[in-house]
Amino acid sequence: MPKKYLEKNVLDAAIDRLKIIFENFENIYFSFSGGKDSSVMVQLANKVAKEMGKKFDILYIDLEAQYRYTIEHVEEIKTLSQIRDFYHIALPIALRNAVSVLQPKWICWEEESKHLWIRNLPEDSINIHNCPFDWFKKGEEFEEFIIQFADWYLKKYKDKVACGIGIRTDESLNRFRTIAFQDRKLTFEGNNWTTKIKYNDRHLNVYNFYPLYDWRTEDIWGAVSKLDLKFNYIYELMYKNGVSIYEQRLCQPYGDDQRNGLDQFKALEYDTWGKILNRVNRSQLWKYIL
Repeated sequence: MPKKYLEKNVLDAAIDRLKIIFENFENIYFSFSGGKDSSVMVQLANKVAKEMGKKFDILYIDLEAQYRYTIEHVEEIKTLSQIRDFYHIALPIALRNAVSVLQPKWICWEEESKHLWIRNLPEDSINIHNCPFDWFKKGEEFEEFIIQFADWYLKKYKDKVACGIGIRTDESLNRFRTIAFQDRKLTFEGNNWTTKIKYNDRHLNVYNFYPLYDWRTEDIWGAVSKLDLKFNYIYELMYKNGVSIYEQRLCQPYGDDQRNGLDQFKALEYDTWGKILNRVNRSQLWKYIL
């Protein structure tokens, strides 16, 4: 049985949440990763926006070390009818490198490491050569960039902003805490699935909202099937390779959790495998590939 939300299934509840956002905000962007959750969120948003005659933007941070099918899916999403601006970010951002004690961070799209890049710089990307953000500095943390972009976007449009994030609370306790405890956060009109974000010591007039927060993995794939949504084909290959739908992960490959799935590149995309191995200092990488 699908999970219920105030006598509604999670699909109908998510659509209602999106309608609330589009009714109350003119400036909306969605944080998109190429993964299943954010993909379903954005495609649902496109359906709702089309019915309501609204537009929205997309923030996609390209971490360079991606599956080919992820990039193909990103290009699919770019064609959605209600997208106004697609911010394809390919800037030198610092990321966790949990496969090395000598190099705990690596920087994607770093010019000095161009000979090791997994793939070429996307032609339509915001990159170090055309960066419009005067606040950006090479080697910024991913989390720092996210909050600075929200501040920049707010200043650009000079009105309250909503940012859609496709996280689900059943994936981690931290995600549950982010959404569940209203006494620790400011919300939009009391909706527990929203959070007013804070930058340094001040709250911005920007609200993160989580339309899929009460979904399960089964709900994601159920929506893909029921609504005939586009999806990243790498999940199909992972499933055929014996990876449970509950264990499939797409984030940057060298993180603390993602390193355990590094061998999937070898099985699913062998031509990328060698580049993945050579991209970072790999003093501990042998532990995860033998």
